[in-house]
Amino acid sequence: MQIIYVNTTLNTQESAMFLSWISRDGRLVLAEKMVRTIPYGFLGVLFPVYLSQLGFNAVQIGIVLTLTVATSAFYTFIASLVADRIGRRRSLGFFALTDALAGALLFASASWWAPVAAGIVGNMSVGSGETGPFLSLDQAILPRTSDLKRRTLTFSLYNLVGYASLSIGSFLAGLPRYLGPGIAGYRPLFAAYLVSGLLGALLYSRLSKKIEQEQTVSSSRQVLSRESKPIVYKMSALFSVDAFAGGFVGQSILSYYFFERYSLDLTSLGLLFGTAQVVTAVSFLLAARLAHRFGLVNTMVFSHIPSNVLLAAIPFAPSAGPAIILLLGRQSLSQMDVPTRQSFLMSMVSERDRTPAAGFTNVSRTSAQSVSPSLAGYLITVLWIGSPFVFAGVLKIGYDAMLYRMFHKATPPEEA
Repeated sequence: MQIIYVNTTLNTQESAMFLSWISRDGRLVLAEKMVRTIPYGFLGVLFPVYLSQLGFNAVQIGIVLTLTVATSAFYTFIASLVADRIGRRRSLGFFALTDALAGALLFASASWWAPVAAGIVGNMSVGSGETGPFLSLDQAILPRTSDLKRRTLTFSLYNLVGYASLSIGSFLAGLPRYLGPGIAGYRPLFAAYLVSGLLGALLYSRLSKKIEQEQTVSSSRQVLSRESKPIVYKMSALFSVDAFAGGFVGQSILSYYFFERYSLDLTSLGLLFGTAQVVTAVSFLLAARLAHRFGLVNTMVFSHIPSNVLLAAIPFAPSAGPAIILLLGRQSLSQMDVPTRQSFLMSMVSERDRTPAAGFTNVSRTSAQSVSPSLAGYLITVLWIGSPFVFAGVLKIGYDAMLYRMFHKATPPEEA
């Protein structure tokens, strides 16, 4: 018994040392990220299938997904304008409660209007990653939770926790078949979504005042400083191109594609996308190391281009096996630009500009992405079920070329 006690103590100390370079506020943000994104993981897989079982066709599903993303963009825009004035902690708690309300709507009714209303009210993620006001405000807070040299590592850990949690949620997407007949089997997972919103509000309420932006006379008059506007506007325009392309192949669209073309059931889809999220999470362990050696912009671009080639090749796979291999290959590279992109943006603007900068770039991403699911549903219906993959891959490669041309000479402070 004594030996077991000593080993447990050592393990606890090692865990504490592992995160000692992140403040208490940073650890709370990471914990809430996990609580929030586990439900996003299973919702991203089962939500389009649930809509299909309620009688929605491909175009209608695309419209619902567009409404979901558009609402998230609206929330992000509001947060970028007012969060620093009313308080980041208070804003985050409010948005967590909107997730709880969305979960309550899904749990309470199986009528067609319930998932539509839940998509509008909540912030559920329907893509391969997370969008919305949480991401923008967390992005502004995290640089304060560690030192300059570990900023990119902090963002890598943040995204690793998110994608690992998404993978857990994706694995749970197959549970409805074991939890009840028909669509009744979805209700326990909708209840879990409700609880995650309530728990998230509790965790955010425990953040300290250190995460708040100090208000000055100048900050109340101007949202972005003159120095930050050019970089923020350029990056917002570029990110909107990437997000618009990504919306054609968000996780919900991918789930619908594999469900329709290869007749994969929810259990198989959950395993597929859970594995894809694990592969993505592992890639974040390399992102910070590669950025340290090759630079943030080089890591963003040269990991992204081959992933987009693999993406465009998926619909040409003759069967489910090769398509899955191409998807996993794509996921091993496609998200390395996320922590590097976030770190690059935060390094290029001043502290007082971080919340609006994160908000504006994420609004541009989410707004552009909101259009794509409807267009993807239309293309699937009138052209070819694989056309969204080709369109997204080509457009994303164009984005990579523009990003490199505009920013390959930009030098963040830590690279200088």
